Amino acid sequence: MVTVTTGQPMMWPSEKVRRLAIHSSSNSSNIQYHQQRQLYSFEHLRSFITVSSTNPLLSKTFLSEVLRSSKLLKVLDLKGEEIKETPNEIFNLLHLTYMNLYGTKVARVPRAIGKLQHLEYLNLGNTGVRELPVEILKLLKLQHLVVVAAVDPLDDDCGYYGFKGPSELGRLLALQTLNTIDASSGSIIVKEIGKLTQLRELYITQLIREDGNELCSSLVNLTSLRELRVDSVGKGDDYGIIDLNHHQHSLSSSSSCLFLQSLRVLLMCGRLETMPVWITHLQNLVRIDMTWSGLRAEEDPLESLQHLPNLDAISFCGSYQGERLRFKAGGFLKLKRLWLRRMEGLKWMKVEEGACPNLQRLILDRLPLLEDLPLGIQHLSYLQKLYLYEMSSRIMEKVKNQEEESEDYRRMTHIPEIVIGFYAHDGEWRIRRLWG
Repeated sequence: MVTVTTGQPMMWPSEKVRRLAIHSSSNSSNIQYHQQRQLYSFEHLRSFITVSSTNPLLSKTFLSEVLRSSKLLKVLDLKGEEIKETPNEIFNLLHLTYMNLYGTKVARVPRAIGKLQHLEYLNLGNTGVRELPVEILKLLKLQHLVVVAAVDPLDDDCGYYGFKGPSELGRLLALQTLNTIDASSGSIIVKEIGKLTQLRELYITQLIREDGNELCSSLVNLTSLRELRVDSVGKGDDYGIIDLNHHQHSLSSSSSCLFLQSLRVLLMCGRLETMPVWITHLQNLVRIDMTWSGLRAEEDPLESLQHLPNLDAISFCGSYQGERLRFKAGGFLKLKRLWLRRMEGLKWMKVEEGACPNLQRLILDRLPLLEDLPLGIQHLSYLQKLYLYEMSSRIMEKVKNQEEESEDYRRMTHIPEIVIGFYAHDGEWRIRRLWG
């Protein structure tokens, strides 16, 4: 039996209910009505979920009563609830396998977390939690661990907070998702990651240059890894260097390395002196994000990426200091989405005929010195959407010139939708569709 409560008058569900969801339309008067009644025992309850709550839906008394009487509860989802600490009753739910406290006001995880030894999923994302106690190591069945929060919720480019974990994190051998571990406590944590051979998603932050050697050693062991994010210390455009080139490891030289075969998503945030040489071997990579890499002009990132056969999406933010980007014929055959932003020195782009033949979405964002559309944009016959955000006045004038006889018009007439974004004089962000 599944029961969903709403704000409408209703009878309280049977004590035999196994799955209870409280929807956002529920209101405090409805909760108070039920609290005034005899306290119920939810001894059959297996799943308790609150959905899209935007008000103080659950009083402390009501929540405590549900948790106290639900000894067999396996699923607890309090996402977004206005709770400031983890209710003590949770730690008596010894059958709990799934706990989601994302977006709550919780800032600390009690040592009693170690009692939940059947827990497989723990989400503390977007909370104030920055450290986990050593008792987390008792959760040997834990498969998914999420403790991450944006440094600036309004700007993803500023990076993320992770959590500091115990030094023997490698004991959590069942982990498949680790998002996001803070490496600032030393290289021992980076080494421990190499023991988590079941990992499919790994996000790690606060790396320093000296961690590169140990990180590459650990990555070689992660043969099931699908998604990897590495962030160096710093924030904004002031990130430290990430060194991911270590030739003594098979990571940098062996095309048969299982890690290189498994990786699908690579997200790098921090300065790079050179592109990691092993990137050219990521034959199954579908997405790469490079944020604040600051590569010098002679380190053109396109050279390493152009022949990856499955690459679908590229995002560059402050990734390259050069003045020119050339997409060569025969390169990026499966690329569908390209986002270039905040590259202050970029003046010229060219797409040769035969390059990016399947590109569908192109975003040019805060490229102040780029004064013309990419040369060869007319070759992008599958391009569906072109976005121009805070671009130079010259390029905006050219795009707005819709005279059918103009060269600029003919170059972009095949694009079904063109959108420009800019800040108006009143400081408000404006979006304007030229057509589409």
